Amino acid sequence: MRTAPRFAIASALVGVALVTVNQDAVSQEPGVVAVAAGQAADIDTLRQWDATVDGMARTGGLVAVSRLNDASIDGRTHEYLAQYHAGVPVFGGGVSRQLDAGGVTVSLFGALHQGLDAGTTPALSGTEVAALLEAMHGGEVLAGGQPSLGILPLPDGSYSLAYQVAMSDGYFYFADAADGRVLHRVSALRSQSTIGAGASFQGDPRKLNTTQEDNRFHAHDRLRPAEIVTLDVRFNFQRYWRLLTEHFLSFMPPGEPVWTADDYATDADNDWDDPTVVDAHAYTGWTYDYFSARHGWEGIDGGNGRTVTLVNLEVANAFFASPPFGPEGNGVFAYGRRTHETSEEPYTMFDIVGHELMHGVTHFSVSNRTGSPFGLYNLFPIGARLGPRSFTDRTGTTHTCDTARFPGDVLTPEGPDVGLVPAWCVNGRFLLAYSGDGAIHEGYSDIFGESLGFYYEDEGASADYLVGGDLQDGPFRSMIDPGMSRDPDAYPDRFEFALTRHEDLGWNYSGHVFVRGEYFGTLRGDFFGYGGDHWNSLILSHAFYLAVEGGTHRSSGMTVEGVGGANRAEIERIFFRAMRDLMPATASLPLAAAVIRQSAADVAPGSDAGRAVDEALRAVGL
Repeated sequence: MRTAPRFAIASALVGVALVTVNQDAVSQEPGVVAVAAGQAADIDTLRQWDATVDGMARTGGLVAVSRLNDASIDGRTHEYLAQYHAGVPVFGGGVSRQLDAGGVTVSLFGALHQGLDAGTTPALSGTEVAALLEAMHGGEVLAGGQPSLGILPLPDGSYSLAYQVAMSDGYFYFADAADGRVLHRVSALRSQSTIGAGASFQGDPRKLNTTQEDNRFHAHDRLRPAEIVTLDVRFNFQRYWRLLTEHFLSFMPPGEPVWTADDYATDADNDWDDPTVVDAHAYTGWTYDYFSARHGWEGIDGGNGRTVTLVNLEVANAFFASPPFGPEGNGVFAYGRRTHETSEEPYTMFDIVGHELMHGVTHFSVSNRTGSPFGLYNLFPIGARLGPRSFTDRTGTTHTCDTARFPGDVLTPEGPDVGLVPAWCVNGRFLLAYSGDGAIHEGYSDIFGESLGFYYEDEGASADYLVGGDLQDGPFRSMIDPGMSRDPDAYPDRFEFALTRHEDLGWNYSGHVFVRGEYFGTLRGDFFGYGGDHWNSLILSHAFYLAVEGGTHRSSGMTVEGVGGANRAEIERIFFRAMRDLMPATASLPLAAAVIRQSAADVAPGSDAGRAVDEALRAVGL
């Protein structure tokens, strides 16, 4: 079921031409092509791509999934066309097309897979693959439907016919349709009505919209068009796991709640004394109001669906779990706490809550248009490339590609565990990649998590471009100075990772980090499977900061004339519209930059805001 590798996977349409980046390519045959045709392309290039898309649509290679009106520009529409091969969907393949009032194409963005010759007849049924996965992992498969069949792109440019399966361990699995082996897995978790009152963790008073039932007050906001529900796990793992997974394991339809009155965060007199509940519930409402007022986006899902939050988890993290997980099967937001030597600190600061909620907005804005169950895909890295044949790590150990083995997931009689996994080599060289979709996800969450602070600055919110700036131990990341946390601030300096490939559990990111193709360092312990999402996100969020505030980029030396804080809303709207209306299901940082430039050209042609966005993206190497 697997085709031969094609290593022309760094091909991209940028500006006016199709540029093939040849980095010791194994083959010059086409593989995935990143399509970015719009304001930066000449009219002939745009029309050629438009004709290609129309031709693929006529032959069934592209299928229209949605057609939505532009929320910012009258007469503009956006359609998404998903890619198919011989009637089988290509996971992550497709294009987002913008049309003017006359139906003429304005822009095209996406990832198209050329020269596909993967088989489309599975040797195993979805039921058989589900049974194999349950036996292999000890978890349960998503109830209420067969695993979905599609063609999965792999980092080396090859393809496999595979089933996508959601399992109760919180992962989406992609299993080979020929023998059931796992090719890749993606986590579903993205980690960081009366009026009551309470004090936040910082001691500030907050008003809460609550509901009184049975002589108690529930953290259930019914006053906003989108209901907001806060459930209290009370540090009980079984309660948390039930609320996360019971809905889809019980064949329940989306939107039907599984929680009971006992699961609510409650208070006897509506003067709330748990600051974790106060912060999470109040800040979720504030974030709803911001997205509605600033961007016309109603609720986290864009349709005023209920927002459900879990608080008081026994984990040092905060996260968004995408559908089909959560107490209604529509996703959920969850907040744990950090433990210090003498105190505990919940992860419910305003910018962290806004960060997680933006993960939900990113998910639903892309999913609503593209039909992608993941929203912005994190399946295969656009721009994977060949690294060195060998490298010597910080301990003095030399790793040669064909014999190197790194920590990773392995199978044991009890299920997956940590062991040593072979490096993924192509022609004796390490295969390097980063998670582009993950970096975009995290960058957007940082951008809008911090934008909330400026929007509510008069209400006492922190406005500082520091992600987690109110934490006792200091911020996680600085959009002003990515180097504060030793994160890259320019695309050429992005962190890439040597890939591994287990024969039964598929490919993953190793803990070995590379910069500009050279070994940079190794993550401590068995830290693998991370594609640098948060670290590389600063490239995009730093560009946002420069577009607003201006300044000289540390490494490129380029000076950006920002629009200033008084015009911050213009930059926010450009970035938000890029995600809401234009972003394809699969993207890289360069492709995201092209989408953001297009958004600026659409809503602010010839303006200082458009110039500032372009200068800022150029300064960070995009």
